[in-house]
Amino acid sequence: MKKENEENINHIALYRKYRPKSFDDVAGQENSINILKNSIKENKISHAYLFSGSRGTGKTTVARIFAKEIGCNPDDIFELDAASNNGVDDIRLLIEAAKASTFGSKYKVYILDEVHMLSKSGANAFLKTLEEPPAHVVFILATTDKNKLPDTIISRCQEIKFSSPDIGTLVKRLKFICDEEKIKIDENSLNLIADAGNGSYRDAIGILEKVVQSISINNKKGIYLTDTESTLGLQNKKEILNILKIICEKNTQGLIDLINKFDLNTKQKIESFYLELISLFELSLLIRINNNVVKDILCDNISKTNLNNEEIEELKLLAVNYPKIISSTTLLKLLDMEKKLSESSLLKNSVLMISLINLIEELEASK
Repeated sequence: MKKENEENINHIALYRKYRPKSFDDVAGQENSINILKNSIKENKISHAYLFSGSRGTGKTTVARIFAKEIGCNPDDIFELDAASNNGVDDIRLLIEAAKASTFGSKYKVYILDEVHMLSKSGANAFLKTLEEPPAHVVFILATTDKNKLPDTIISRCQEIKFSSPDIGTLVKRLKFICDEEKIKIDENSLNLIADAGNGSYRDAIGILEKVVQSISINNKKGIYLTDTESTLGLQNKKEILNILKIICEKNTQGLIDLINKFDLNTKQKIESFYLELISLFELSLLIRINNNVVKDILCDNISKTNLNNEEIEELKLLAVNYPKIISSTTLLKLLDMEKKLSESSLLKNSVLMISLINLIEELEASK
């Protein structure tokens, strides 16, 4: 029992364990890293940087690495969450602290995360110091929403943009971690986890850990697609293909019977069902538009859905047999369901069912 407790205490989340510790460890941000490396090499350190990009793309991590690379010891690196410390008094305290000497480092670095959350008065109080900070101070402002920042803040910083990784880059990172951790996992699972990460290294690695823990609890020695789908609450694609077919056939009773067989007892599972249906419908529409030939431009869409050849052939048949239903008009009607699902908290299952029945009725009426 004692050993188990020690292991729990010493457990480090994968996203923290594999957080880059140097510029060379950072993946997918080559342009940003080169800019920062050159500024250090040429001794042209800006007094203020703005790191902008989606969540989980490495902004704070790179800020810490940059601070270390310009000679800061840990005592001279300060992080402030601007989402919860966003008032004028918080900024005044920061300004006063910045005036103090370093603890032996050449620079004192302040990393302000989610800086777009600063109040208007807080941002205004920060302007003069941001433009003319003490010579030993470097400010690094990080934001996921640059558009919410006043131009007066942006204009005083050197902006470094962080791009969201594509599926391939995320898969490569996940595979590296799995190899390091000796985790056996199939390629389809890696693609599915990367897609679920929505362009965030942190989210994708967190999802990987969730799947690993689930498999460990069930005493399985490897991770396969069905395990990953189950852990993430994803629905069986074959059954969702059948739903799509039933919609094309305008079979209301068949729709009701099949949906009742789905495990849609949580918000996550209902949303997963809906997203899978949209994804498959969109792919069938693209196949129809491309004259039923799966061309190169469809490869990315097909890889995201993890469909096998038989399932792709089924989509192609739907595109051929029901061209008036596999259309942009029907897809837009399906997309309109998103608002209804988001507005409902307790009745999502009913909203989903009735919305699909209503879609079939509209298709029937438009014959």
